[in-house]
Amino acid sequence: MAIQTIQDKTNDYGSLISPARDRNESIYNWHAFKHSYSKALVGKLVKEFNLKKDSWVLDPFCGGGTTLLACKELGINSVGFDILPFSVFLSNVKTKTYDPVKLKKYLATFQKENNSTVNGQLPDIKIAREAFSNGVRDELLRLKSQIGKIHDSGAKDFYMLGLLSILESVSNTSKAGGFLRMDKKIVPIKIVREKFLSRIESMIADVEKFNGNLSSKIIKTSASLSDSRLLGTKRKFDAIITSPPYPNRHDYTRIYSLELIMGFIKTNDELKQIRYNTLRSHVEARRQFEAEGYVKPKIIDSIISRVRKAGLNNSKVPDMIEGYFEDMYISLMQMRKALKKNGKLALVVSNVRFGGVNVEVDKILAEIGQQAGLAIKAIFMARQRGNSAQQMERFKRKPSRESIVIWENI
Repeated sequence: MAIQTIQDKTNDYGSLISPARDRNESIYNWHAFKHSYSKALVGKLVKEFNLKKDSWVLDPFCGGGTTLLACKELGINSVGFDILPFSVFLSNVKTKTYDPVKLKKYLATFQKENNSTVNGQLPDIKIAREAFSNGVRDELLRLKSQIGKIHDSGAKDFYMLGLLSILESVSNTSKAGGFLRMDKKIVPIKIVREKFLSRIESMIADVEKFNGNLSSKIIKTSASLSDSRLLGTKRKFDAIITSPPYPNRHDYTRIYSLELIMGFIKTNDELKQIRYNTLRSHVEARRQFEAEGYVKPKIIDSIISRVRKAGLNNSKVPDMIEGYFEDMYISLMQMRKALKKNGKLALVVSNVRFGGVNVEVDKILAEIGQQAGLAIKAIFMARQRGNSAQQMERFKRKPSRESIVIWENI
């Protein structure tokens, strides 16, 4: 089947494609995972795909856990995977069902000042040395040590997410698009514990509200560490709703480095290894898999040639572009294998620009999906995204499509 014409669905999907509308949604807002979409988008796609209460949905790039949590609310079973350990942790903590009474009993432990000797330390990594003042770092480590003494594993993870969710606000950093920018702040030490307690109390209130809206039926939801190019599942799914990293050079191991150093890695080498292993959507990722059977779409060489002529501030961008589509072919092959016959796949993606050259990611992926054995059903344009500040300065405003590519496993 030929690649379909782009359908303008901005009125239907434009406001749903960003996580911004979930800022005030209980549990969805437990951590500012900015590279996501809204729960309303998941609900609309569930309806579009005619999924039932006992359906199973897969998200192989589960990120902040939005697909999984939205499915849980809708009474649909779901499984998520991600290569970033923080994303797996975040998704599992958000989707777990808690007893608020049990969560509250640990609050008293943290409500009194703690001047005990600091146990443990952060990894010896530049960002860990620069992100926090000495006093703030020590107070964070005291809180982490106290959390480690909680015997109930679910409550321990709950409290740990509360700690992770305040890191940016008490650090000398701020997340800015695809970067973690240094941003010198004056943070009084006592604020750390106050922010942590306020966050935990708010999260417990969210649990009480969320539990009241859940059905009594047990919904199965889980997230595990796995590479989208080598999915660790034998289950067949009714649908896949996901969004891979966009090929825009955003490196999640840098954006979420504070969370990673606080709870998931011990050395700089561990952090680098995750960075090298990720999908080639940024210039530091390295080739990990052979794309057997992949035929590179002809348009890619043309794009790379134009990008090189346009001039770049990083010579690795052409290799990244080529590697991204290779990796997405492998990922789409894995997704097809995980789909039931007639199962649907919705992929939220964005076109990008380098040197002013537009890369139509949605159309290229639609073609690659067909190579992987999927039948293209539609490409919905959800909205137009502005180009980066650097691109804007040189090439003025040239927005790029953010789309939902839909396939069927026939």
